[in-house]
Amino acid sequence: MSIDHPIGKKTTPSTALIIGAGIAGCAAAHALAQRGISVTLVDRAETLAGGASGNPRGILYARFTAANQALQHFVLAAYRHALALLDDVLPVDGINRAECGLLQLACNAAEVKRMANLARQSWPGQFMQFVDAEQASQLAGIPMKFGGLWFPSGGWVVPSKWCEKMISDKHIVTRLGHDVDRLEKIESGWSVSGFKENGEVWSTEAEVVLVCNAYSAKKLAQFARFPLMPVRGQITEPASTAASEELLIVVCGEGYCAPAAAGVHVIGATHAFNDESIEVRSIDHNENLAKLSTYSPALFQAIRGESSTKELSGRAATRCSAPGSMPLVGKVQDGLYCSLAHGTRGLLSAGLSAEVLAAQICGQLAPLHAEIIDALAPLPRVRNKG
Repeated sequence: MSIDHPIGKKTTPSTALIIGAGIAGCAAAHALAQRGISVTLVDRAETLAGGASGNPRGILYARFTAANQALQHFVLAAYRHALALLDDVLPVDGINRAECGLLQLACNAAEVKRMANLARQSWPGQFMQFVDAEQASQLAGIPMKFGGLWFPSGGWVVPSKWCEKMISDKHIVTRLGHDVDRLEKIESGWSVSGFKENGEVWSTEAEVVLVCNAYSAKKLAQFARFPLMPVRGQITEPASTAASEELLIVVCGEGYCAPAAAGVHVIGATHAFNDESIEVRSIDHNENLAKLSTYSPALFQAIRGESSTKELSGRAATRCSAPGSMPLVGKVQDGLYCSLAHGTRGLLSAGLSAEVLAAQICGQLAPLHAEIIDALAPLPRVRNKG
């Protein structure tokens, strides 16, 4: 691998600007601020986590596949890092975060095969366990039709609160309601400009820029050729019932259902490529519930049995994906970096990706093996696109 930073040369910048105030951007801001860098965090939304990171609750979902070792090593390291970062900035309180455990069900042939392959490997019991349907039912508090993988440290988190905690640092300044439409390389680093929500022009400069604004990165000239794809996702938020309140854990199949909090479950999420609409659709609610009825019939009946006539609420947002299984994380050109295409895995992968970027920017030892850093690097996939 090439060495970006000559040995013995001071490389830590004084200033950085991060575009995107979702999980990826806030994690990057946190990582840089921890190294004493003054960070300006900008986002076109008026609130933190206004896009795909803005769901009322998200789950820490670590999906392993024995067929892709680089991905498996990355997901394992990212999961461990995410749990440690959460313990540091947002401890379990049952309101903003719950470590209730997460169950991945062997609910179809593909999942049965995946889990059988994983069972041939050695896994620490405190990290992941294989359970049958009876054990799954005991863990869930509701009868489960299938067994699967049990993650004792899994659970859910309120993404906006996590973002808020990560940027609670004297080194970080936020500029919300600031859209960015131009990046220009200058002698001292980068010039960044755009428009405020009221149409007023704004601009600033920084030594380094990190682009973490998902599919919106495509409108910047430096990212126009990046193979990014919008993926619409909608969650469903049904009111809990006396029966569904018995659910103790997060249950995952061809979707997921989180236990009730403040009288509401979160069920999700749909997955529609090349759809940027954030309109909440009844057909998507029906899809989420239909999937729930397949992987957990008893839970579906518990939720809908007493509330079938009640109107459903939910939220839709646009996630960002790219070809392959890894997000796009790394150097784009001198002083310009990105953390993009985290897809449905952002809560898991954003924190470790931020550490990868911070190490590159500051000339520090990478937190992952070289082959995983190479698999994350954005430029090979951009070049391969054509």
